[in-house]
Amino acid sequence: MSTTEKQYFALMRAALWGPPVAIDEEIDWKAVLRLAQYHATNVLVCGTASLMTGSNKPSQEMLGMMKTQMRSNLVSQLQLKQILQMSVKALRDSDVEPVVLKGFSLALLYPNPNLRQFGDIDLYVGIDNFRRACEGVRKGLPSAYNWGNEGDDYKHYNLEFGNYALEVHRVSAEITDRKEREVYAAIERDGLHEHTQKIDYEGFPLTIPSKEFMVFFTFFHAWHHFLSTGVGWKQIADVAITLHAYRDQLDHDTLRRYFKDMHIMKPWQAFGYLMVQCLGLPENEMPFYTAASASTATRLYRRIMEEGNFNRDRGFLRRKPKRRLWHKLHAFLGIFVEFFHLAKVFPGAAFHELQASLKRGFSKNLGHE
Repeated sequence: MSTTEKQYFALMRAALWGPPVAIDEEIDWKAVLRLAQYHATNVLVCGTASLMTGSNKPSQEMLGMMKTQMRSNLVSQLQLKQILQMSVKALRDSDVEPVVLKGFSLALLYPNPNLRQFGDIDLYVGIDNFRRACEGVRKGLPSAYNWGNEGDDYKHYNLEFGNYALEVHRVSAEITDRKEREVYAAIERDGLHEHTQKIDYEGFPLTIPSKEFMVFFTFFHAWHHFLSTGVGWKQIADVAITLHAYRDQLDHDTLRRYFKDMHIMKPWQAFGYLMVQCLGLPENEMPFYTAASASTATRLYRRIMEEGNFNRDRGFLRRKPKRRLWHKLHAFLGIFVEFFHLAKVFPGAAFHELQASLKRGFSKNLGHE
């Protein structure tokens, strides 16, 4: 771990748990902020840095830039809050009670919610309410630009408010394998229908997932980004802060069932090892923590640091050929490139993903989708 990385994690730990950080070594603030931006945590780091005292605190020029980023994020959150309230009201007027996913539901768990970055709103309504919900937001939010499709094969319906987006979800995650989709649907029913939470957000009532589903889904979402586009420390910090917020309140048997049924217990433990070692999550707040994950977590750490938040670059895989035959060959080769890349960290998950990818490819070519 480089000096810049150590300083970055010291600042992240202070942002998550406090108190204000003290770093003895000279800080290259530009390098630290570049790393923070790569992992979509620059506002969190700026918030911590702005509280520092002593010789290593940021210069006045740097501090001014940090406060500008924090102010910009606050403005975005205030605009998103307004969109959230309008959207929830439009859905309730249509007799649909949405469940807030990601974004706001996670930000509220941070010591300072205004420092968590996000740019859209995700509302889950379920399959049965989906079409009615789409009609409700079109009617109740006429100034929004809507696009996408409300068909039964779509994950969500989209509306745009300038730079901000609202996603109305018929399902919380897109699962292509039929058997796996059935398993996930049972978890979804449990956490998004039967055991939701009611919270008060500055005088506005909201529904959010159950505590166990919050933990599971936050990791599951991060895991899928790790498999596809790359995951940053923002998403990993989300998991850590959720675990901390719900410490001593989680049903570990339910969590164990979720992770085992979706075949992600080993990835969970490897990410958990990093949450403890890098982010400072207390060991007793990390369910199923094991030091035996250290070797896997070391390889995982390098992947995370190289790829960052949605920054995965696979070289030739990004340059897709235009001719149909070469396009199919390119996609087929890409499956194996991804397999070998993932197998270096999670061999079991790599074989599972390879099998699923090949099955999807054959099914598509045979016209079964």
